[in-house]
Amino acid sequence: MCFIISIIALVLSFNFYMADNLLLALFSLLVSIFFIILMIKNIKYVKSLKDEKKGKIDDN
Repeated sequence: MCFIISIIALVLSFNFYMADNLLLALFSLLVSIFFIILMIKNIKYVKSLKDEKKGKIDDN
């Protein structure tokens, strides 16, 4: 979901930039960057959970 929102925000940002509406382009770019960071954070969190679970299984 974060990926789709970030792609849509990037496309909107580009369209606003081409229409010389820099304020909306900047806002859309910031929304896109926020969702990309959120997606990366979630991927790292899930990966650490899997590694932690794998470590517990290997210890037993």
